[in-house]
Amino acid sequence: MALLLGLCAALLVGLGGYGLRLVRSEAVEGLPAVAGSGADDDVKASGLTTFVDTVGARFQRLLMTIYGPRRLRGLETRLRRAGRPEKLTVSTFMQRQAGFTVLGLVCAVFFTLLGQAFLGVLIALLFAFWMEVWLRAVAATRRADISRDLPDFLDVLGVTVSAGLSFQQAIERVGAFHDGPLGEEMSVAIHEMAMGVSRRDAFIGIRDRTQSESVGTFVTALLQAAELGVPIADALRDISSEVRRKRAQEVRQAAAKAAPKVSLVVTMTIVPGALILMMSGMLISNMEMFSNVFG
Repeated sequence: MALLLGLCAALLVGLGGYGLRLVRSEAVEGLPAVAGSGADDDVKASGLTTFVDTVGARFQRLLMTIYGPRRLRGLETRLRRAGRPEKLTVSTFMQRQAGFTVLGLVCAVFFTLLGQAFLGVLIALLFAFWMEVWLRAVAATRRADISRDLPDFLDVLGVTVSAGLSFQQAIERVGAFHDGPLGEEMSVAIHEMAMGVSRRDAFIGIRDRTQSESVGTFVTALLQAAELGVPIADALRDISSEVRRKRAQEVRQAAAKAAPKVSLVVTMTIVPGALILMMSGMLISNMEMFSNVFG
């Protein structure tokens, strides 16, 4: 029994370190290609990653069958909105999730044998939903980066259009020197327009992929300006001001939401500690009195 407990503890420590590395990198490292994945660049996995992928490859088809076509299509949409981190496809994502799920079930069995069934179930659920939680975190971080970079991008784009370049040329020029997810989305839009997609459809595609309120405001205002015949340079300045205003409002809302969280942390940590110190000091200073009372 002690040996099983030691093995489980070692496994949890290893997986915890690996999960911390994933959170810090905000990406899944070393996902190998599987049949039909369509990935161009493959990174060789090693260590724990290889083990998880090997286990997941054996149960990948089963998990995809359980998901069903509808949920798999939804997963494809969420991966696309997250920017396909590490060139993830549905197949590679399901392989990694199957690996984590199987490891979680193994840990659940071990802890059940040790008489800790509740803890085993919690660990199994954590492993089963780890990839889903990670994907949501990556998508949220990507949306935040896009919302943060959009006002500066629009300022530079407006100056470039005012210099005499066409709108498409300006986007291509500014996007080439703009790193991050916003630059990637603009590159995709440029490629789509080069392939014959209309400007309207290309920017609606950006709005649908990013799911960002700031990008939605930008695309809606840009399309309205094009329909009304407003000069692009003037429209971009107005859109930039509106996006900055919305961004400032979002920051104020986030700060307002942070205040109760800080109060909760203070209440749950500092206040109990202060009470313990006060009670301990009172007991120590009145120890003789208490000894007489209870003596």
